[in-house]
Amino acid sequence: MFILDHHDALMPYLRRINTTSTKTYATRTLLFLKDDGTLKPLAIELSWPHEEGDKYGSNSEVYTPAETGVESSIWQLAKAYVGVNDSGYHQLISHWYASAKKNQLLQEKILMQLIN
Repeated sequence: MFILDHHDALMPYLRRINTTSTKTYATRTLLFLKDDGTLKPLAIELSWPHEEGDKYGSNSEVYTPAETGVESSIWQLAKAYVGVNDSGYHQLISHWYASAKKNQLLQEKILMQLIN
């Protein structure tokens, strides 16, 4: 079992994001490692800020796999939100943050050369 948890990283920003025309959720995904080495999602929790304020925590709903009907469409949308959260988090942490750190180190190196 694995958990892909973007809930705590995204919740502080959701109220602000959701005041725009863009709407999103924070996600937690429970994954099962199959014998063939692939991960199968077992449940997805979608969370959004409580209407009465942050001191009340968040609202959440949990979705499980479905193959037919409206539930299947909702399951596909829940998986899409997980993909959006995972991609956005990856881009921010792996690329932007790493790039910012490299730029900071480069600036410090240039500054040290100018001082010496």
